[in-house]
Amino acid sequence: MPKNNKGNMNELHIFEDKSLDFSAVISLKKYGRGPAIGGCRMLSYPTLDAAIMDANRLAHAMSYKAAISELPHDGGKAVIILPKGIANREAILKRFAECVDSLNGQYITTIDSGTTQADMSIIKKYTSHVTGFIREDQPEDNPSISTALGVYKGILAAAKLRDGREDLAGLHIAIQGVGSVGYLLAKYLYEAGATLTVCDTDTKRAKRCFEEFNANIVDSSEIYAVSCDVFSPCALGRIINPQTLPHLKAKIIAGAANDQLSAKQLAGELAKRDIFYVPDYLINAGGLIHLSLQEENKSQEVITEYVERIENRIMSLAALAEQKNITLYEMTEQTVEGLLGKV
Repeated sequence: MPKNNKGNMNELHIFEDKSLDFSAVISLKKYGRGPAIGGCRMLSYPTLDAAIMDANRLAHAMSYKAAISELPHDGGKAVIILPKGIANREAILKRFAECVDSLNGQYITTIDSGTTQADMSIIKKYTSHVTGFIREDQPEDNPSISTALGVYKGILAAAKLRDGREDLAGLHIAIQGVGSVGYLLAKYLYEAGATLTVCDTDTKRAKRCFEEFNANIVDSSEIYAVSCDVFSPCALGRIINPQTLPHLKAKIIAGAANDQLSAKQLAGELAKRDIFYVPDYLINAGGLIHLSLQEENKSQEVITEYVERIENRIMSLAALAEQKNITLYEMTEQTVEGLLGKV
């Protein structure tokens, strides 16, 4: 548990149970803001080191997301390494819940890639340090809706800042990944009058957007080169990298995917190309806001109102950035690092 010299404590917890072929990692970035919160991924990884790297990287992003959203949490992330031919999912989730419980409230787990609200309901049987589970009194409760709403509001802000637009009617928006969040975002954008181009590795998802929103479908390898007003990454991380950067033809990048830049300096490269980039942890915080306020038993009305603040937060930070003659990315980084006591 190495402590750095800027006030935060990094904790890495590794759990193994050979009888279940179970391996899990929980990474915590602790700044003293409150219990760490972040999703639990259940995915295949080639090595334990790869899982650790993913957990550490995403826990760092969660700490930034919580701070910029004014939530009383530090950042955390868990990874369950998906065993080959999983025989008993509930047994794996039970064991993971016991790992979470052993941290005595330092970490609150929730849904992420490879896990569901139903999984969180199983975990809740064995630990109270969980959110995002199915609530019988609110069967329609879904944090993906809040993530999509926040990104939609962020795109509205970006269009206003970049081109002085008051609405999205007629804008061409390319969405990379139309799973649970990307599909809901597409719905918001279609209803706002935008023209859509989509891609997804699951052709059924893309076809659904074609049928419901008249979206154009392109191959996943072609989405970067689509000439559009907004490119909205809603799938994998690190998709803005030296290989994809030369192909981008969007005016704005604003999407739900976490960890979109493969390196921080790429934000400067985007600015040189006159591409307005909205930092991922600023625009995609709706799901985290939802889960944090849900943990506090806030109503859906309160959650929605808080998520919609993302638009004004982007506008305010952009105004400060203009005063300082720096990019929105630089302004957001400076702000969050100040909140975390890193400057």
